[in-house]
Amino acid sequence: MINAKFTGNRKINIEAKGFNIPVDLAKTEGGDGSAPNPFTLLMAALLSCSAYHVLLLVERLGMNKEAFHVELEPGLDANGDMQKALIKVFVPADFPKEREAAMKASVMGCKVGRHLKAERTVEIIRG
Repeated sequence: MINAKFTGNRKINIEAKGFNIPVDLAKTEGGDGSAPNPFTLLMAALLSCSAYHVLLLVERLGMNKEAFHVELEPGLDANGDMQKALIKVFVPADFPKEREAAMKASVMGCKVGRHLKAERTVEIIRG
């Protein structure tokens, strides 16, 4: 069970599996801007899920995880709806070329991404 409690102005505290997640709206939307808004949390969920899939593959390959990082570039339409999500995986120069397909497949296995309608693309960027 996940619960939402109203905590003042437009702030909400989400209680999920023993964790408290503060949520707020921007000042331009009547909030205080004290916490991420729901859409930012959605994008963060997609990015963190994708990054964990990268991490798991990197660990399996026995590589230095600090040499990798992941970014999300959302493609938003005129309404601000995410139609596309470009997930950029930055890998070290010596990352094996033959592992790129496995990396892309791993990221595409992200459960959060599988629940979104947005088209997802994974790009490998060598450092």
